[in-house]
Amino acid sequence: MEIKEEIQDELKRLIPELPLQQQQPTIQAPNGYFEQLPAQLLAIAKSAPEKRAVLFQLQPLQLKYYVAAAVTIGILFFSFYYFADLASGEGVDSINQWAKQEIKEVPAEHISLYTDQTSAFSLHATAAETENKDVALLIQGIQQEEIQRLLNDFPITEMQ
Repeated sequence: MEIKEEIQDELKRLIPELPLQQQQPTIQAPNGYFEQLPAQLLAIAKSAPEKRAVLFQLQPLQLKYYVAAAVTIGILFFSFYYFADLASGEGVDSINQWAKQEIKEVPAEHISLYTDQTSAFSLHATAAETENKDVALLIQGIQQEEIQRLLNDFPITEMQ
């Protein structure tokens, strides 16, 4: 304690206007406070109405909207990714290569049987029976380069 008193004497001498505490304040709880505290807390807890904390609650109707929005966003992102790949040209080429490879593996008898049984081919309409106006109307939106490319893809023997 001597050091503490020496420090305070020196401070009084150097800075006389500095208020120095001579005594430490003592803080005391009222008599019986800690004995009565559990009973007081239980009384407060029992008297308060029961409240349940709700962090986030969805009504069934709202849930349907959120699910529908999530599915729509998923479809949009998937289609954007898919069509962006096709627009670059790489996707189209790979699909064309795959289709050509798969068609080559199908036997000619199966293709013939399919075309015979399909209603679109059972009309037995030939180019001679169709008028020129109908053909011109059908190919009106197709560019010449695409028609030429299609004709180049088929061997001559298949077109007879």
